[in-house]
Amino acid sequence: MSGEKTAPEAVALLSGELAALLHDVSRQLRTAAHAEVNLVPLPDSERDVLRYVGRHPGIGVGVVARELRMKSSNVSAAVRNLVGRDLMVREADPNDRRIARLTLTDQAYRNLERLQRSWDTHLGAALGRLVPEDREKLESAVPALRALVRVLRDR
Repeated sequence: MSGEKTAPEAVALLSGELAALLHDVSRQLRTAAHAEVNLVPLPDSERDVLRYVGRHPGIGVGVVARELRMKSSNVSAAVRNLVGRDLMVREADPNDRRIARLTLTDQAYRNLERLQRSWDTHLGAALGRLVPEDREKLESAVPALRALVRVLRDR
């Protein structure tokens, strides 16, 4: 048999390498940005809840849990901690007081903006140091990565 991989083997190799590389890129950007903007790093669950609520202000805990595939109790704990850090506001829905609506504080939005600018700066500088061919390959991969995120989210 030749050294060629079967389709399932090729997918398995790609998935393992891609997962590790995406994690490494994310970690490098997070580490550099938090140090640069002098923010206290949040636990993964709180960071995920904060970012999701930032994109969906007024959302409820149950929806956040479902969309992030987290237990409601874990989302509630993350929300309590974020409210305690003055990064999130939890208010009762005016139409149904049993439902809490979540929004970010101005400070949380400012922090997210600072982080995004830092990520943009660091990633832009790194992309600028790549050879044009590698930059073009990454650019052409963006639609495929968007599709991958949709597939993972909808699984």
